[in-house]
Amino acid sequence: MVRYFEDIEVGESYDLGSYVAEKEEVLSFARRYDPQPIHTNPEVARETIFGGLIASGWHTASSCMALMVDGFLSETATLGSFGLDELRWRNPVYPGDTIDVEVEILETTASESHDDRGYVQNAVRGENDDSEEVIYWRATNILVTDVAANEWPVHEM
Repeated sequence: MVRYFEDIEVGESYDLGSYVAEKEEVLSFARRYDPQPIHTNPEVARETIFGGLIASGWHTASSCMALMVDGFLSETATLGSFGLDELRWRNPVYPGDTIDVEVEILETTASESHDDRGYVQNAVRGENDDSEEVIYWRATNILVTDVAANEWPVHEM
């Protein structure tokens, strides 16, 4: 069942699941997209404040986004997002860490200029095995209203 803008309530939260930061995936991602030594070279990383290899924050964000799509957005009539309002990497993610991710609905606002959509502000948080927050972001997604459901094609993800 697809959820429309009107179906989303402030205060709702969803457990989006978890992922394991597998060492080879951490290295592969970093080599391609964020080739800093703290992400790609275990020997160099050992000599830093982190004491070892850490995942790129972009890898962490991408992994959490995949869970956001699977656990929340895939069930909504989403038209996308304006982008992130805030993104914080609170603590490093080490290879082997399991990251548990949740989303909380912070605010819903009907569009004043388009009656076919509304805006849903949410916060995504990821915690490691020690219950330390490793990532936080706040974003606003655009959702179709149920009034406009026939005007916008909604595709299952």
